[in-house]
Amino acid sequence: MKNRGLFFVVCAVLLMGLCSILLTTKYFIIAPAIPVALLGFLLLYRYPEYGVILLAFLVPLEGLFAGNKLFTGSKFVGVALIAIILVKLLLKEISFKQLKTPLWWPIFLLVFAFSISSAWSPYPELSTHSLRQLITAISIFFITLGLKDKINIIHFMKAVVVSVAITALLALVSGSHSLEDRAIGLLTDPNYFALLLTTAIPLVVYLILKDSHVVMKLVWCALLVIILIAFQKTLSRSGVVVLVIAFGFLGYHYKENLKKLTGAQVGLIFIGGMLTAILSFLAMPEDYRDRILSLANITSGVQSFDDRSLGRRTSYIVVGFNAFKDNPIIGSGPGTFPVHYAKSGYATAFSLSTNEPELFRRAHNTYLETLTETGLTGFFALCGIILIGLFQFKDARKKSIANRQFDQATLVTHAGVAFLAISLFFMFLTGINNKYFWMFLAISSRFIQQANDLSRFNSGLNPELKLPSKNASIYRDSEEK
Repeated sequence: MKNRGLFFVVCAVLLMGLCSILLTTKYFIIAPAIPVALLGFLLLYRYPEYGVILLAFLVPLEGLFAGNKLFTGSKFVGVALIAIILVKLLLKEISFKQLKTPLWWPIFLLVFAFSISSAWSPYPELSTHSLRQLITAISIFFITLGLKDKINIIHFMKAVVVSVAITALLALVSGSHSLEDRAIGLLTDPNYFALLLTTAIPLVVYLILKDSHVVMKLVWCALLVIILIAFQKTLSRSGVVVLVIAFGFLGYHYKENLKKLTGAQVGLIFIGGMLTAILSFLAMPEDYRDRILSLANITSGVQSFDDRSLGRRTSYIVVGFNAFKDNPIIGSGPGTFPVHYAKSGYATAFSLSTNEPELFRRAHNTYLETLTETGLTGFFALCGIILIGLFQFKDARKKSIANRQFDQATLVTHAGVAFLAISLFFMFLTGINNKYFWMFLAISSRFIQQANDLSRFNSGLNPELKLPSKNASIYRDSEEK
């Protein structure tokens, strides 16, 4: 104990000396930040799970730090959490079993594909940069996975919802957070903003349904309204498609509740839903309705200039597959799709501006871009990661219901739908480095581990003694009551 006290005294003296020296140099502004950073590190070491929640909260707000790429709050928290997890692993405060998941195999394959493709890339600087970004994104998965048992999922969901709602409110009250009359929040692309909004919607719906306080239910309802209005302001057609699919999966989960309703109640809900959909469609701005209806012209391909956005997206597919044919196994190199597109005639034809043409454009399709840049190796690895994640959510839900943990099954469903929404958005955006994607991926491992542990526990019990759920009556037949 005495040695530990002496150690802290020596560290304090050294810290004071370092700060004093810095105050005499041109880097004096760093001196006050050192003790604050140390205090923050110690707090994170004591409560690392709150660091993950803070990272989730900062994702939609990263645009505030766009001018400072060297040091941001999220980078400091991320690096500190990696160091903390490594130390805790060495001190056996965290078990290596915590990091066990079948997801590592396709992740390692994806990194391998990126590395091999980068080594053979004609543009090594672009490819190396993309590889570094992927490693950074995977580190978020590592952090969340290492702390998955400590994270309060409800707090995590609240952090995501509140943060996204803040950016949604900014987009509604400030014209500076819009691009060509389309809301972008603190980002640079309305479709990326729509991805964040769509991810938050299943989470806020869960909070509305499950929060026990009436006042908080009203708060979550207000945030949902703000998010939905901002979603409409993005004018994102792909967002509408993803949102409809997401609500479809949520509806499937709650189908047991619908079975308990009478025919008249079902009819009223159906009519009310149809009226709400029609009124929402009519209340949309005319240009947004036209954009949604223009999806019917998607088969016109690149020959149609009536809708330049659809034509441009089709041109990405043409350029991507042509580049894939040249390097089908390892691809042309991470980050090289914009170069291929700039060399095509489509870049000039579909340029957003004739005065300042933007020729170097991403594929706006994560699957296509991965296939083009890393070949079949990277493409199958990415698909494997997503499929394993989705199956883990699916199996965790199924086993939670079998274990009579119906509240848990609902939680798993809403989190899984959020992950599904991100995965579907990958067909319309380049987002392999999306932090929420990797966070929810790690959370899927937590859910399946909990479900498996409970299944093994229940398998040794008499069926009549299995753990009940608070709302088990929702899934029971009337005769079981």
